[in-house]
Amino acid sequence: QALSTPLSRPPLELVSQRLPTTMAAAAAAATPLGGSGTLRRQRRQGVGRSSSRERMVSVYLALLCLATLGRGAQSWATNGHERIARIAQDLLKGKHRDQLRSMMHGDLVDVADWEQKMTLKYPETATLHFHRQEPEWTCAGLRDAAPDLQHLGDKSGHIKCDGHLAEGGSLYCVLAYFFEHFASDTLLRDFPKPELPINTPKKLDAIRNIPASEQTPSNYLRWLTGLIGDLHQPLHWLKEKDYGRELKLIYKDREYTLFQFWEEELPKLLPIPPAGSDYSKTLDYRPVWLQGRYGSDSSRWGDKLPTEHFREWAKQVAEATCTQVYSAMEVNHADGTRSIDNPFRADDALIQKWTNLANEFTAVGGIRLAFVLNEILEHKKHKAAHKEGRGVHHRHRNWKTNLGTNAFIAAIVVPLTLFGLRFHLQLGGPGLMQFMRGHLKT
Repeated sequence: QALSTPLSRPPLELVSQRLPTTMAAAAAAATPLGGSGTLRRQRRQGVGRSSSRERMVSVYLALLCLATLGRGAQSWATNGHERIARIAQDLLKGKHRDQLRSMMHGDLVDVADWEQKMTLKYPETATLHFHRQEPEWTCAGLRDAAPDLQHLGDKSGHIKCDGHLAEGGSLYCVLAYFFEHFASDTLLRDFPKPELPINTPKKLDAIRNIPASEQTPSNYLRWLTGLIGDLHQPLHWLKEKDYGRELKLIYKDREYTLFQFWEEELPKLLPIPPAGSDYSKTLDYRPVWLQGRYGSDSSRWGDKLPTEHFREWAKQVAEATCTQVYSAMEVNHADGTRSIDNPFRADDALIQKWTNLANEFTAVGGIRLAFVLNEILEHKKHKAAHKEGRGVHHRHRNWKTNLGTNAFIAAIVVPLTLFGLRFHLQLGGPGLMQFMRGHLKT
């Protein structure tokens, strides 16, 4: 069920309007006191001598103007992640929201730009945000087979982190890696064993150069929230066509790569609520719909580990890439083959379709993020209880099974205890009542 929204005026037109002005400002800043000819005349007249410090300031101003332009083209890592974070934050209630704020050292919205900051600081971590495996997931397995034989990856559609079916540093495996840092071993045993092993990697090469002081539980939780957002960006799952970078797309007479359009431009087309408003109470995210969807989905998801759900969600998003992104661009030929024009010209109808798809994925992404974070809080509670030797009820703990286990233990322990006490009494030892009377007198 898609969340339909009106297609607003593309912000990319505003960017195109800003471009000449910004570049002109940069050029002016890079050439202080006028053009080169004017500058030479001024210097001959002894006016406006430019020191090395002035030239450095000029270059800095030019770079600052260009950087300002760059910030205008925000990516999925900011706009998309913030939307997902706001939805999840609204679904987290009361103490759960406070607990996560304490664990993460900030609200979800506060860390929506975590991916962008870490990629700038540690460029080698960029690889964590994309899926890679052998054989690669492609759309051919979906469209060139009968419906009951359609698959991604190998013929079984498998995905596990064995260094072959999925690389240890790929998106799916990284999701499992960060989640399991918060998982309780005792609680994990209460879940059904996965049909296909996950083989979560023991380490991630991409973060080995990050100082230990930055590899903390709070930062790991920030990583996880950002990666769940990446899970819902369709082009992150198929290396085919280099995640869409090999395809050029023209819209409103401007050219992008398909990947660039989805990362930088499409999130701008999504509606933005007024500042300071309750995000879920806008028309774009109806609270009744979100709460109802969260309630029904979380009740179904509770039967499996989140790491298993990551696998299922990944397949859903990857399939949408084939059926709703690439297929919408394909042209069928008389000989039965398909191809995509490169460059491909997109019209408003297609962009509206993709906007609705992105709107749906950010909404579902927020719901799933809230579910995973609530699961982490449950694991945290069980870890603390186990450390203190206490038991905590969980939906996967079958009371009938536990009753049978306790009855079996009692059937052995109680008779042995009574036999031991009886035998002790026959040997001349004090009886239980006699022992208690003596103890009370003392």
